[in-house]
Amino acid sequence: MKTSYIWNISNGRPFPVELWKHSKIKVQVNQMQLDELDRISITPNDIHILFLQVSLEEWKKIQPTIVSSFETNPFVSLILVSSEDGVNQIQDTVQNQSKYLVLENPLHVRELRMILDRTIQSESYKAAALDIGNSCLENVGFFEGVFSLAHQEYEESKKENEALRSILQYEELVKRSQAGISTALEKVNDMKNQELIELHERVKASQKLDELREKELKQALELQKATEQVLNYSRIEEMNLDKILRAQDRLFEYTEQEIKELVEENRSLKKKLGLI
Repeated sequence: MKTSYIWNISNGRPFPVELWKHSKIKVQVNQMQLDELDRISITPNDIHILFLQVSLEEWKKIQPTIVSSFETNPFVSLILVSSEDGVNQIQDTVQNQSKYLVLENPLHVRELRMILDRTIQSESYKAAALDIGNSCLENVGFFEGVFSLAHQEYEESKKENEALRSILQYEELVKRSQAGISTALEKVNDMKNQELIELHERVKASQKLDELREKELKQALELQKATEQVLNYSRIEEMNLDKILRAQDRLFEYTEQEIKELVEENRSLKKKLGLI
């Protein structure tokens, strides 16, 4: 049975996908440290997939070794690179190489499982085609048909890998959009809270204004009442003054009458005495 070796290369990070059984191929995961690249043994007639979990700095250190030892090796089917930072920079360094696939952070386990499964299936078809070709060289047409089928499966696998990469990019855009929506909603809530606070302040100010108006109205009513009382008092004083003046006039009239009577009485007395 052919073996598919998945080399999980990292500084102690576990392989994120659970192993699965294949009907014709044995799947085996080998854990390797970044400084153990020289211990990786690429055996012929087996399927080899390199899965690197590295940072941008770690990638820069090991990339020369990856290029020289594995990039051109015909028995290395795929080199997967997963990084938490510097994904674009890593992508730029391998963009012209079809053997690489750079995965964005966060890593999606389901998509990774599909990529690995499709790659193993494709390599299985290729191996089957080669075995059939080696044992049936006399039937060139049959061999070419099977090889064409394997090549077609390989091309479809590459297209699926591109589609999965597009899915990952789309999910990243969706996450960024959701983050933007969440930020906008938070701003809307803040604005609503601010509006409620301002409305509450306006209500308090309106209540204070009503209280002041009510107080001014009471003061105006009291002032009007006091004014009316002053006017009433003035009218009473005026009436009393009029009475006093009339009484004085009567007194003056009475005094004048008495003076006249006294003058007449004095004149009469003088006549009687013969003084006049």
